[in-house]
Amino acid sequence: MVSSSIEDKAKTLRLLATLLYSAAEVIVKEWEIEAEDPNHDPLLPSETLYHVRRAVVGACGMYSDLVQEPQHRLMELSLQHFTARCLHITARTGVADIIAEADTGSGVNIKTIGTKTGIEPNRLTQVLHALCSLNIFTEIKPGFYGNTELSRQMVNNEPLRNMLVAQGLSIFSSSVELPTMLLNSAGAEKPRKTAYEVMHGAPFWEYFEQNTAKLDDNLNQRPELEIFAHAMIGAGRAQSTPVYADYPWEALQDGTIVDVGGGVGGMSLDLAKRFPRLHFILQDRAAVITEAQAVWRQELPDAVATKRVQFMVHDFFKEQPVKGADAYLMRYILHDWPEEQCITILSKLREAMEPHSRILNVDHIMHNTVGSAHLKRAPAPLPANYGHAQLFSHMFDLAMLTLFDSKEHSPEEFASLAEKSGLKVVKIWECRTVLGVAEMRRDDTALN
Repeated sequence: MVSSSIEDKAKTLRLLATLLYSAAEVIVKEWEIEAEDPNHDPLLPSETLYHVRRAVVGACGMYSDLVQEPQHRLMELSLQHFTARCLHITARTGVADIIAEADTGSGVNIKTIGTKTGIEPNRLTQVLHALCSLNIFTEIKPGFYGNTELSRQMVNNEPLRNMLVAQGLSIFSSSVELPTMLLNSAGAEKPRKTAYEVMHGAPFWEYFEQNTAKLDDNLNQRPELEIFAHAMIGAGRAQSTPVYADYPWEALQDGTIVDVGGGVGGMSLDLAKRFPRLHFILQDRAAVITEAQAVWRQELPDAVATKRVQFMVHDFFKEQPVKGADAYLMRYILHDWPEEQCITILSKLREAMEPHSRILNVDHIMHNTVGSAHLKRAPAPLPANYGHAQLFSHMFDLAMLTLFDSKEHSPEEFASLAEKSGLKVVKIWECRTVLGVAEMRRDDTALN
């Protein structure tokens, strides 16, 4: 007699197989539609393709988990940090660009790649073999390597490469100390030091802005600051394109957006190119604003010349100097701070807002396996949040814990932060990407 547990697993396996088969047909049709559109943006899938793609990723992950031997699966997961490390190494040394420049169709010899990267060929082979098994590169014949669709994304793409390198510098190295941070936090509201601070000797932002002495005794900014600034542009271009399409920015007409803690203004820069009537005030720390001015002069000089963009040194824990703006934009801001500081940031904006003003929080919107009434639910037998398709957001959530003792927020958590700041969430905008928009307005009833 077949046990009920085997029957349940068999039923789930068959449901997943059916889901994958039907999804494959939908994806092929969507690919054919895209191929006929000369203006198609690969970073902006159709609504249909986006959701079915998430279902496929979730189903493939669940399928693999069902059929793999459980102990082997756990041991495999325990070593997956090496996957990230291999990717960091190839991004940092420009392997994809080296292959693209030298490949004539039969692959590039590992000795050539080793010479140009400065890595001994036999050791580099071990790195590339791991990535070839994940289809990030391909071994065309023994010792000769080519790019795949994945690795080609890095070719001549400095913003993306900077993003991958930055994650290797900051997040990966600090994660080594995450167990220490968590184990030392028992019974405390917050740990004495974040994992990042334990690893680097200073909090994240303070470390980035410290000067370092060079051999000639001149003081220069740490190279990580420039890498991080350009990484934010890379992250924006890779993740934010659907945000530009799925939130109604045109409703702001010729309004003013204050980009609070906007870094070099990567998101505002993209919005300025897409919506030429909008005006921007970019706010951040002095060192970052200096970098931002250089980026804008290179990327969109007319906006600087016509003062369509203005640059302002500002600490978002202090009074917001721009009153009554149409929108206060914060991308990747609240996830950098624990709850108390998030409430302070939002409260300072609340004080500056007029009834027409809005706060637009652009971040990962956390969706857990139990689901949320505010977010689309995955089809059965997948968990409510699409399972493996949500993994990147969970990894980013853990990155925030590592760097700042903070988190990505669910719709319910955004609502709680808003309520404690005299605000209300009027809508969670789900976008065709890992990011969403939590839109907040003043809640004048909270003052009564």
